[in-house]
Amino acid sequence: MITSSLGAVIALAILYGATMKIADLLDEHGLHWFRGDKLLFGLLWGIFGILLVASRADIANVILAMVLAYLIRMRLDYFNHVLASTMIIASFLFFAHFDRKIFTIFFLTFVIFGGIRDYVGNVRQKNDWLFKVIEPAWYYVIPPAIYALITDNWTIFIVLTAYRLAYNIVKYSLEPEP
Repeated sequence: MITSSLGAVIALAILYGATMKIADLLDEHGLHWFRGDKLLFGLLWGIFGILLVASRADIANVILAMVLAYLIRMRLDYFNHVLASTMIIASFLFFAHFDRKIFTIFFLTFVIFGGIRDYVGNVRQKNDWLFKVIEPAWYYVIPPAIYALITDNWTIFIVLTAYRLAYNIVKYSLEPEP
């Protein structure tokens, strides 16, 4: 493990969420900063993912669950998404210990609730009231809080909350208007 300091892991989660969303905005939402920006932010997303995987076994299993849920949900739709995800999965094989319980709980959570969010956004449309309620992806915060209450492992909740806050701050501050 590279670091297990909670402060360092929170910082990595913030950088992971921010670079993930920037990479997404550069591909799908018309954001452009400089030549090679898509590749750079895909690499940064992957690097921060690797560092999270190498930080703690519980976090590694949650990050693997997240990435594989993106794969199942077909959210890895651009080269920089695939690059980052491949880096993260490969790093899991080198640095992490597979925890079937943590992985399964979070993988099913991300697939089921992420799939519902995808359905509502794609089928019912983004101006639907239900989409506005679930769009911030509360499944990254509420189920980990429940897990923490049951297991007394608050690290996963804190890290995923930091990740999602950074992701949403970038999304709502940088996403171009449609």
